Amino acid sequence: MDGKFDEVQLLFIERSLELHGEMITDLLRGQIEQKHLIKNEDLLDSIDFQVSKYGIDPVLLISFFAYGRFIEINWFKRSQNSRKLIANSNRLQWSMRENRKRTKKKDTRWYAKTAYGSINHLIAVLSNDFSDSERDYLKQLLELRYESKN
Repeated sequence: MDGKFDEVQLLFIERSLELHGEMITDLLRGQIEQKHLIKNEDLLDSIDFQVSKYGIDPVLLISFFAYGRFIEINWFKRSQNSRKLIANSNRLQWSMRENRKRTKKKDTRWYAKTAYGSINHLIAVLSNDFSDSERDYLKQLLELRYESKN
């Protein structure tokens, strides 16, 4: 192998990424349901993960419909300065108070906080959970794979 990991370590990384992918998809679905961002079930059904190879290194890919990410991007789209400008112009033109028309928007930040907030958990699993017993178990799995191929 030309990589920096041997077969046992690569198998451990793949399995850890699969478990993390399952955890992330469950967390993302939970965040969408908790924040009531569901108009139909399309976004929830589209959330999926896949562990694939980038060269010889395993990679976790999380996929969902693009409009789900646009919900979150739109939350931050309008700057604070433009909000103040609109509020001041309304007050000057129509004598409206800023507080009278205040509506509370939903917190649509469902992806970034969940996905990036769980990276520390993945790092902890990859750095701490590779024990000797895990190594022996993975060696047995690899031996079974080679026997089944021959």
